[in-house]
Amino acid sequence: MRRSAASHVSRALVAVPLLCVLSSRVTRAQAPLAGGLGGSWIEASALSQSVTNGYGNWQGMYARAVRPSTMSTYYLDALALRAFGERGAQIGATARHDVSPHVFFVLGGSVGSGAPIMPRARADGSLGLRFGQDRRLQATVGLSYVKSVTTLSDVAGVASLAWYAPHALVFEGGVRYNVSRPGDIRSHRFTGATTWTPSPKRSFSLRAIGGSEGWQVINTTTTLQRFNSHELSVAWREKVSSQWALNAQLDQYSNPFYTRSGVTLGVARYW
Repeated sequence: MRRSAASHVSRALVAVPLLCVLSSRVTRAQAPLAGGLGGSWIEASALSQSVTNGYGNWQGMYARAVRPSTMSTYYLDALALRAFGERGAQIGATARHDVSPHVFFVLGGSVGSGAPIMPRARADGSLGLRFGQDRRLQATVGLSYVKSVTTLSDVAGVASLAWYAPHALVFEGGVRYNVSRPGDIRSHRFTGATTWTPSPKRSFSLRAIGGSEGWQVINTTTTLQRFNSHELSVAWREKVSSQWALNAQLDQYSNPFYTRSGVTLGVARYW
């Protein structure tokens, strides 16, 4: 799969704030509905990651604003990143809508500033189904399109299955099958994740991802090609009052060319 630096960072950072969406429903072992928070919230995070083999360390800022309504939730995201000696920015918007308690869909898109570490444009769409009267099982399928600032582009199919288990536990597994062009390079990645929310104030998550990548754009003259990689993240979120929450996340990513590891710290405000 062709990957930019933003692809790795935005996916890892989004996993942390979404824990907050889970916390209001997970204690009843149900997949969450849109608008479950009952109010709007914003979050800001800063990241610092070290990279081996002279590829240059990463620093960045991420922000997210969330507006829930009766059957929908709207997200606005922004990312500023310095990676591989380049600077770039990306903004995106996502809408999630519940057609019924058992059917929902998600549509999203983003654009980059033109830096090679960011996609020029990205579009994602998925359909989700919740099964059972208590909605403990949730299946999602979707499509993704990513266009880089070079000639490279990706088309991918994604699928995942989540179980909202008793004792405030969520287990999720997913797969992404990707075709990169030019060259019709085919690759795949697998994801496994666990979230534990022992109280409405606190949540923990563990996420592991591994598989192959077709391309990874470093800059306008350097592109890594056809390799395997894996990544691991551990996150903690603490709601310190009715209006404020703190989060921390540790990440490690490794491929045959370099290893990247670091920390992300953030704060969220609720209304």
